[in-house]
Amino acid sequence: MNAVAAISILASAALVAFAVRKRLPVVSAFSSVALLAAIAVLALSPADATTSVIDVPFRLSALARLTGVVLLAILLLLVVDVWLAEPAYNFFPAALGVGATVVMVLSVAVPLAIYGTLLLGLLIPVGSFVFQVHRNRSVEAALRHYAFVMLGGSLGLAALALTASLRKDQPAQTFVLLAVVLVIAFALKLAAIPFHSHAALLATEAPAAALALYFGVLVPTTFVAFAQILTLSGLLPAIVQVNKIQDLLLGIGLVSALGGALLASGAGDLRRLVVYSVISNLGASLVGLATLSGPGIVGAVAIMLVTGACATQQLLAAGALERASVLDQNGPSAARAPLAAAAFVAGAAGMIGLPPLIGFPGHFFVGLIAYALSPWAGTALVGATVLLLVAQLRAGISLFALPIETWRVEQRPVAGVIGATIFAVMLLGGLAPDVFLRPIAAFADEFLRALRPF
Repeated sequence: MNAVAAISILASAALVAFAVRKRLPVVSAFSSVALLAAIAVLALSPADATTSVIDVPFRLSALARLTGVVLLAILLLLVVDVWLAEPAYNFFPAALGVGATVVMVLSVAVPLAIYGTLLLGLLIPVGSFVFQVHRNRSVEAALRHYAFVMLGGSLGLAALALTASLRKDQPAQTFVLLAVVLVIAFALKLAAIPFHSHAALLATEAPAAALALYFGVLVPTTFVAFAQILTLSGLLPAIVQVNKIQDLLLGIGLVSALGGALLASGAGDLRRLVVYSVISNLGASLVGLATLSGPGIVGAVAIMLVTGACATQQLLAAGALERASVLDQNGPSAARAPLAAAAFVAGAAGMIGLPPLIGFPGHFFVGLIAYALSPWAGTALVGATVLLLVAQLRAGISLFALPIETWRVEQRPVAGVIGATIFAVMLLGGLAPDVFLRPIAAFADEFLRALRPF
């Protein structure tokens, strides 16, 4: 199966990259070629092909193929940015390791295997680069990150293991409790409010590319894994029978959407603005998932994939702006890096979901179904979008406050070029959304069949 081939390519490449990581030109080019090869393998793979490795079944669904290609493309852009603009040799094996775990999370068909691989992706590959004590003040951020991920990981593993071992004739309350534990476990790993305190530290302590690796790649992967595990675990019938579980998921989503937007509107720097915007969009996606409806699921997954790309675009631009303004007391400004500033503003349009970009359909579906579920929920999502719009507009205006005659185009406009590339893809996707939404709709059908199996 080609998903297994992509995993093998990326895992082997990660080991090679680690061995030659200090030879920056070699490891940069090698990592780019490995990611391109894995993207090609996934893109050319037939949908719904199945196989097994050591009795572990793999299935490359249409959603897994789409998500894998999108997230590996983001990783490729991150590798190019680190290669040309922010050299850090440990990033390359970390990125390849993350790529291997992402493809495995998306293609393996056993809930426990999905969850265990996801924990590996959240802890080991990222930790090798994000938390370098000699480069950044990251000890407290590392401890909090590992604590949240391990706490959520322990709860989730216990819930899934018990679910797999229980007979179907167990009392409904048992499955309800396991579903609640699983929801809280994923809320911890996704940094949903009120479990978001480690995200603020990551925003200030981790390098921009590492932040993009986490919030642009691993957070969307975690959300998709959550939806897949719900589909495969057999817990969905219990959730639909007990409204309290649906209400818990809806409550976490609404609090994260509004709380993230409020925190973004008061953010004092560009990185925090982006991280809190991701948390707000994550909340909207959780609301879409909580509706247990086709449009809600399609919108939820679409929002997270677009948010990952836009977060990458904005975080790389923020890093370029910070580097360009090291000696400038006015802080990040378009005067020192106008192309990066333009990329940041373009990313804001996708983050909010403005038409005609591909982010619009997801926000529209979730908002529409939220209003159908509850006028209060729909109004809360609209309020969160307005707050995000205000926060992003304020940041854009501050970036372009200085007069044009003082501008100087950056010598290495890597973030600007990457931002223009992502924006072009968003625009093309908005003009032809079926290519993007059809695989997500196929997964939504599977989700609904698992929700009502009879």
